[in-house]
Amino acid sequence: MEYFINQNELENYLILPQNFDWGLVDQELGFRKIFEVVPEEIYLELKISQPEIFRLLTKAAVHFSFVLNIPKIKVHISSTGIEQFSQEKLKTAPWWDVRDLGLALLKAGDYYFSNAIDLISENEQLKSQLPFFETINSYITTPSEFNQIYSINNSVEVFNLLQPYIKQAINLKVSELIDKECFDQILENKDLIEAFKSAIAFYALYYASLLPRFVFMQNAVVVQYEELPWQKSQVLDAQSKLIAGQNFLYLADNSLKMVTNFIKNNKVQFPCYTKGGSAYKIRAKQSGLFL
Repeated sequence: MEYFINQNELENYLILPQNFDWGLVDQELGFRKIFEVVPEEIYLELKISQPEIFRLLTKAAVHFSFVLNIPKIKVHISSTGIEQFSQEKLKTAPWWDVRDLGLALLKAGDYYFSNAIDLISENEQLKSQLPFFETINSYITTPSEFNQIYSINNSVEVFNLLQPYIKQAINLKVSELIDKECFDQILENKDLIEAFKSAIAFYALYYASLLPRFVFMQNAVVVQYEELPWQKSQVLDAQSKLIAGQNFLYLADNSLKMVTNFIKNNKVQFPCYTKGGSAYKIRAKQSGLFL
């Protein structure tokens, strides 16, 4: 196993009992999730160049490491906390306590990772070094921004997995009613930007709801970890997931309608808009205007 932080450094990132054997945890599992977005060599450089980003990434990786090692260390989690084998009088905690601890740590890890991505997105030089940002759409650019529209628990992983569906939303739905040439102008309009981004997000969630890749809960969308089953009482069944998908479609349609109605009522401000007029676009030629 590869170790990225030692026992003495651990308390800076996750509070555990002093007698807990951190050597039980395979750190590579947690840090691998970080390195999929921020390559290891860049991560190590950040310790000096961007200490706050480094701290957040490390904090996230430590939390992920613990979560992904739960199957191996769950016998150390008792009804009173995280313990050692040597404490024979304590009983192992029931699986649902282990699960809830894991979910809490996962939520914290996602939060720290998302905060790090926010800081990286503000640093153009650092951002340009990460292939991750080359795959992200130009309209909802960070997990936290998507999370403001609908909860993905600030998960960088969920945000990344949603990218193909965001692309579908833009190409199959939004651009069907609004010219792509208008997108930049819409993003600069405070009356439209929220509805425009909401339409993209909800269309993406609608497409995502049609496939089993995601777990839809009562108030969020997540991914399934084999190490950490989600609470069944919170997960939507097939019928409820279908209804949720239709609700996403309804919200998306209405958000997009708000944008198109505003544009139609303010056509002078949007000369780029042609979708609402004739099916034939006017095109210029040297000798005049032709249909």
